[in-house]
Amino acid sequence: MGQDIPTPMRLRIASKILALLVALSLFRQANLFEHFFSDSPIAIVPDIILCLVFISGLLACIGLFKEAKWGFFPLYFYIPATTMFLKLSFIPYLPDLVPITYRGHTILAINSLVLIYSVFLLLRRMDRNLIYEV
Repeated sequence: MGQDIPTPMRLRIASKILALLVALSLFRQANLFEHFFSDSPIAIVPDIILCLVFISGLLACIGLFKEAKWGFFPLYFYIPATTMFLKLSFIPYLPDLVPITYRGHTILAINSLVLIYSVFLLLRRMDRNLIYEV
């Protein structure tokens, strides 16, 4: 499956899918940004961290949609920060299928797999035979 598609095209499609996952997670965490505009000094996640996570997600989404290699670097900050601070999964409804006691571990496993896949994808894009500039 997919063997008849040339390798650069498959890598571009994979980058677009990764950008779609980032955009979906940004959309899902939009309700968390209402705390950014509140005047409450007590917050679980400080506002500056929330702002940095959002900016890195936007930069990663833009870079991956443009198929640029620089889009991976903000992604490498966005995935662990989303996992640690916001406890959001990149694949939306999969953690809801497991019991609540294992949900944190499931989110960690899913986001770790997405991170490993993105590292693998960048390494494949940097292969000498596949380097191309957009």
